[in-house]
Amino acid sequence: MKIEYLKDGNVVALDSARRTLKFPAIAQIEAYWHGVRNGRLMPARSDINPRGIGDQLPHAFVLERIAPGHARIRLAGQQINEILSMEVRGMPLTALFAPAARAEIQETLERAFDMPAEVNLTLKNESGLFQKSLSAQMILLPLKDHKGLVTRMLGALQVDGDLTRGPHRFTIQTLDVRPLMVDPTPAQIAHDAARRQKREMTRPGYWDMRGADRSKTSEADKEASRSSVTRVDIRPARASEGKTSEGHIMRPSGHGGVPVPGLAELAASFDGARKPPHADAQMRPGGHLRLVPQD
Repeated sequence: MKIEYLKDGNVVALDSARRTLKFPAIAQIEAYWHGVRNGRLMPARSDINPRGIGDQLPHAFVLERIAPGHARIRLAGQQINEILSMEVRGMPLTALFAPAARAEIQETLERAFDMPAEVNLTLKNESGLFQKSLSAQMILLPLKDHKGLVTRMLGALQVDGDLTRGPHRFTIQTLDVRPLMVDPTPAQIAHDAARRQKREMTRPGYWDMRGADRSKTSEADKEASRSSVTRVDIRPARASEGKTSEGHIMRPSGHGGVPVPGLAELAASFDGARKPPHADAQMRPGGHLRLVPQD
């Protein structure tokens, strides 16, 4: 159950308030990351300045993604070294967790890098004969590398209480994964609209169908389309009609009266002939083709 209370007229999550009191290093490093983020999806690794973290630097560390679900510690504060009682630089993050919790932290790392997402974990150490039970808090905050890829994490780990001689390894009590989101700026909205319009303009058939409305075709266009259709009469010629026995072919013409070239002319132009081939007059049939104007 989520418990909230009022502070200065604002509703504050009780869990968040308790975490700030018990783990001030986590709260300060998280606030620094959000300040450097400054409304962006996430800051870059080069934006992180150790001076900005200040006194909480011993609790901070930087991760580098080396494989799906795996990240190694590139930089670590002194407090992280004391938890394992050894130098942790170069070691995988799973070295801080008990074997039973390593599969879950690997899955969490993969989600945090791929989404990307901010991760908050509540931890508890494995108590033993010479080790008392301790609670801890960890936070993982995504960072971009110099190529703009999410391959870095700014992290922090703080233990509530005094550390005894380690190593200490933790199990996961609670896990909170929050995907990073940012509202698009007006410039980004305009850029996305321009990209969509560019993709639409390059779509096949866009320029042929742009603004076309078949229902608003003018009567003049319809008449022009009808006049371009011709009928061909292939009935045999009769002597009574005053026609010669030699057949002839009438070709349709365009709107300007210029005859449209037929297949013979096109074939001649491809073959390089100066004149189109003509059939012998005696070999032509008695019939002829005649254009009949449309009513």
